[in-house]
Amino acid sequence: MNGQRGDIGLAEPTSAPEGDEDHLVSGGGALFLLLLEDGTDEMRAAIDEQMDAVAAWWVKAPPDGPGFTRVEPEYPPASRHDVERFLAGSHIREVEADVPLVLYVTGHGITSAASTHYAVLRDTSTERLLATGLRTSEIIAAALDSLSQDVLVIVNMCESSDIGSELLAMERDLTRRAESATLHVLTTAGPQRKVPAGAFAAILREAYELLSSSEEITRPFLTMEEFSAALRQATRAINARESRRLEGPRVMLPGKQDVPTATLPNPGYRPVPAAVEPGRQELAPTLEHLDYWLEKASGRPNATDAGWYFSGRRPLNERLTSFLQGPAAVMIVTGIAASGKSAILGRAVTLSDESFRRSRRFEAAVRHCPDETVPGEGSVTVAVTAHNRDPLDLLRAIAGKLGARADPAGGTDALRRWQAGLRLFLRTPGPMVTVVVDSLDEANDPMGCVHNVLVPLAGHRTAEGPLDHVPPQPTHATPKGRGVRLLIAVRSSSPADETSRVQDGEHELLTELEASFPDATFLRTDRTGMREDIAAYVRALLDGEAAWQGRGQDLDGVSKVVAAAVGRSFLDARVAAEQLRTGGPTLLRDARWLGRLNTGTVGLLAADLDRAAEDGLGAEEALALLRATAFGLGRGIPWGEVWPAMAAVLLERPLQEADEKIRNLLGGRLAGYLTHDIEDDRRVYRPAHDSLAAVLRCWPAGGAGRGGGSGNVD
Repeated sequence: MNGQRGDIGLAEPTSAPEGDEDHLVSGGGALFLLLLEDGTDEMRAAIDEQMDAVAAWWVKAPPDGPGFTRVEPEYPPASRHDVERFLAGSHIREVEADVPLVLYVTGHGITSAASTHYAVLRDTSTERLLATGLRTSEIIAAALDSLSQDVLVIVNMCESSDIGSELLAMERDLTRRAESATLHVLTTAGPQRKVPAGAFAAILREAYELLSSSEEITRPFLTMEEFSAALRQATRAINARESRRLEGPRVMLPGKQDVPTATLPNPGYRPVPAAVEPGRQELAPTLEHLDYWLEKASGRPNATDAGWYFSGRRPLNERLTSFLQGPAAVMIVTGIAASGKSAILGRAVTLSDESFRRSRRFEAAVRHCPDETVPGEGSVTVAVTAHNRDPLDLLRAIAGKLGARADPAGGTDALRRWQAGLRLFLRTPGPMVTVVVDSLDEANDPMGCVHNVLVPLAGHRTAEGPLDHVPPQPTHATPKGRGVRLLIAVRSSSPADETSRVQDGEHELLTELEASFPDATFLRTDRTGMREDIAAYVRALLDGEAAWQGRGQDLDGVSKVVAAAVGRSFLDARVAAEQLRTGGPTLLRDARWLGRLNTGTVGLLAADLDRAAEDGLGAEEALALLRATAFGLGRGIPWGEVWPAMAAVLLERPLQEADEKIRNLLGGRLAGYLTHDIEDDRRVYRPAHDSLAAVLRCWPAGGAGRGGGSGNVD
């Protein structure tokens, strides 16, 4: 066995090589290994197998920093004296507070007639356990009562759960320490139960794979709740696959199960660099989206075009930029579904971000945009989406990103406390605040969000609670507090005409917004010229693609055909262009495809489902997986056990090899129908647009490939 060792032949063995005393404090952790071999080849092989699984979790360096340093005896302890000398010489009890400590104990164990669990060593006589054995609780206590603020003890021994009563007594002595530290003990065998050879190593490896792939937890460290859930799921998977009856490991100390701990590095954690600062990330495009457009731009014949995402739709972008450079006011961005509202907002949010503008990676994109369409640096303070949020959630999101906190003097109602806290923040001197709120129509209570969040925000100098509208704001020679620009995006149920701000027969929410903000400016994304914008978008997606090079293709003509067929839907245009990118020019000669193009999202999705087999999916399975995301609450559904279970309900049968099929879906052509987000520290998935979610929820009876009617849901 490799690694750092404490020499049990010395009076005071060291736990770190000379000159490396500070290694454990420099960002890693300490992994103490107490491997109680019996001298047999079978035991050595079993321990080696365990060490491979343990090393994957704790020794191998995680993405965000160093791994754990191994500390173990030079030779396997043969007697209780050897173990006691190792515990003293390794200084486990003196591990620094900021060094995570993991103690892994494995070997033979036995429970005495007095229900005391003992570690059985080579020199142990089962007839004289008190004299020759070592209480397992004494080993555990050395770690639990160390100075470390994060401790995990794993006892992989037969009958190890019998230490429960001893831990209960020990817990009383650790009450004060447990208030600040996370102290966890995991055992692998129940009372009077043996540990099957290789069982825990197999469970640990399976859990590692689960957490590396389908669980998609986005934090660098796990909670004990998440870790033990993964171990249980791994145990069930092994038992089902191999027809075994393994027991899952047991958590013996119940405290702080839901607190992330540095003793449990997350094998699935992958730091994702963001394009913009945290306060704007909800609405800004992802880094992979931006990279796609930069890559497209680099291959374009016109070097001054930074890609469609940053160019195009100039009149709209100019008006939005002018608003963001003006005084306190309200602007409402509206248009029918999929007419580009979020893209317009996302562009402004991204280009206003200081980090984005100063990044060498993106400086060309900013520089090549017309000056009149580039918001001032920092002109957007925070940007949030109202999607599936209630008024309190939305208020917390806005106030929290601004730096405000709930005011205890606001009373017992949480909404009132946050309103009061935000009002206090806005009434302190400071720079103008610009708040962008997208997808108001997708909130859980849109009207409540208007009257309890947006109206008080825009009218904060006079608003003390829910209001019907923003009253005239007081003007002073020297205004006190911060001015507020409020930018709201909401879907329109009727296409724009050229005369009015809000169309006749418009849905109640947009009418209410006009009444609540009588001085607001309206910006419609679905007016004349939209077809030309969509054609330019499609051309940008096809330009530079290998399938469309050197064949004398009229990209302008192709783009116009698509734009005419999809009407005012950028979503349908994107899906159609993606199909043309992969299918090539021959797709234009497919009468069936052209017919589906005219039916909007339903027809385009049906065409992709017909080709799902190319991605290793059946059409019905692919449709069930997509539809499952449309029924999720919150910001989307997690992968893990949730997504396969929801898809199975829609399929009305189990989804075999579900994880592999989800992996194929996310890596294939159908991935374009989904977007991902983060909720409760997990990556979650939902349809790329709410109108697509409506299509999927109402997919015609009969299943995949039989969609009909218009997919342009308004």
